[in-house]
Amino acid sequence: MDYTDLLTIAMPVYERKEFFVEALESAINQTVKCKIIVVDNCSSHNFYEQVCKEKGITYYRNDENIGMARNFGRCFDLSETEYVMNLQDDDILSPIYVESFVNAHKQHPNIDLFFTNFIQFNSSGEFHHRHTLPFGYMENGEKIIEYGIRYKLGFPFMASVIKKTMYSGFYSGFGGSYDWVWIYSIADKFSFYGDSRELYCYRAHELQDTIDNSLTYRFTIPYIYDEILKQKAKNKELRQIASKHAFWSLMQLKSIAGKKKIKELTEKENIYSNYLKNKLDSDWLIKSIFFLPKEIVDIIYRSMRKIGVTS
Repeated sequence: MDYTDLLTIAMPVYERKEFFVEALESAINQTVKCKIIVVDNCSSHNFYEQVCKEKGITYYRNDENIGMARNFGRCFDLSETEYVMNLQDDDILSPIYVESFVNAHKQHPNIDLFFTNFIQFNSSGEFHHRHTLPFGYMENGEKIIEYGIRYKLGFPFMASVIKKTMYSGFYSGFGGSYDWVWIYSIADKFSFYGDSRELYCYRAHELQDTIDNSLTYRFTIPYIYDEILKQKAKNKELRQIASKHAFWSLMQLKSIAGKKKIKELTEKENIYSNYLKNKLDSDWLIKSIFFLPKEIVDIIYRSMRKIGVTS
């Protein structure tokens, strides 16, 4: 079966060679075929181009490195189908991933975003993730927002097919969790379909960006809870939970970032630095916590986790 007019699997790539062929072949070996493109963010080698030429895959190369978020967006720009999925170059698709999407689309032609459950795996083998996700058809994203608050952030953006006309662009003023910022910001405007089967394999390894830049990601999390999810919550209970998560996320940030690093982060002009500066100006408790040495905050935070106050 061929659905090359419906879906493009786009692979944004840069430098890293180790897992690319396996990821690409998982897209090629789908039971239902779709378009595949590779978008190279100006790597220093021609490895991707050579592999794509050998396998008959459309290859694009940026004239310069435009950053990760913008390269993800370029995948949408270069795709000519109704739906687009960004497959990371270190992950793997189940052979029936596209088939699952097509079947969901046949039942619900109006879906804006399709996702599946996923597996995390590393060199030691597979292991399940800790997230709680909603599945089935959702006419709007209220449940996505609720689950993001009630069970903490965990929307599997990397396992998502998105209607191209609904993609509005990632925030590129700073790195971190820009994919979550985008999806939670617009979730109430989308219809969703989630397949509960684990059809996406997410690879954990030392070369991935989330490990190299863990502090950057931590810096963006409280903003999502406080400025996005809390504002979209439908009731007081959810708003309180979102506030609680924001507080503990800020405390966790301080537990790994000293005063010098916090100063560096707040000196940059972006939505996250402005958020943190406002919290430090207006919230005496947060200000007091951030005044303490990170080692002290780390002890407090770990103690609170141990007794179950936070997770």
